[in-house]
Amino acid sequence: MPISELLTPITLTLGLIAAILIGVSKTGVPGVGLFSCLLMIAAFRGREMFASGAVVPLLILGDLAAVKFYRKDCDRELLKKLFPPVGVGLILGTIVLCFMENDHFKLTVGILAASILIFEFIRKQMGWTRVATGAPFRVGCGVLAGLTTILGNAAGAVSAAYFSSQNLDKKKFMGVNAVFFFCVNVSKIPLLLIATQIKTAMGFDAVNAQIMNATTFLLTLIFAPGIVLGGFLGRRLYRAIPEKVFVPFILVMNLITALYIVASALR
Repeated sequence: MPISELLTPITLTLGLIAAILIGVSKTGVPGVGLFSCLLMIAAFRGREMFASGAVVPLLILGDLAAVKFYRKDCDRELLKKLFPPVGVGLILGTIVLCFMENDHFKLTVGILAASILIFEFIRKQMGWTRVATGAPFRVGCGVLAGLTTILGNAAGAVSAAYFSSQNLDKKKFMGVNAVFFFCVNVSKIPLLLIATQIKTAMGFDAVNAQIMNATTFLLTLIFAPGIVLGGFLGRRLYRAIPEKVFVPFILVMNLITALYIVASALR
């Protein structure tokens, strides 16, 4: 579809708000990241998978700002252990995406994201500290993060649960979050382009096949100013949120958004 037909007043408004929230989430409040992706899906209603692909370059712009501010606080050893299972999840998610249609898209993402967050709340209440240090938990979170991020940019919920379980302080949380998502989102570009080509070759119609194409990157240029504004706001919010409530606030925000995604998909 030509970009002129996609850019309605509603699309432009919601897309710009989504871009601002992406900037906020990357530089200060990761808990609003899922909501920004939900807004982009609402902006391109009926083309949920295309909307999911359109968000990725905007996320990378936000990641660049986050890496600039927080890279010195990143625990690279933690990420080295997490990246291999994430890679498995990315590949599995790409395979699933090649067969998925828009109708099942939001529901799948919402259920996966909400499930891991609910588990993390239960784990904290029950005091299951050994769960968080074991390899099965790390591998499970890594695979789920890769799966949910390729399916709908919903890995923020999974990563929030995992990083929370590692008892990171405010600075280290932002450091690992910044470097993790920059690496993951950049790696998604070729996978989403490949998935689009495969779905087209398999005979899916344009609505269900087009995940990422040239139009995606044109939209990035249009919405990029929102990332800059959001990054400016996010830095100020980061300083304003007390250390004690920072991680719990992020977990709650992600859970609310994940449950909303499920509810909206069931309507």
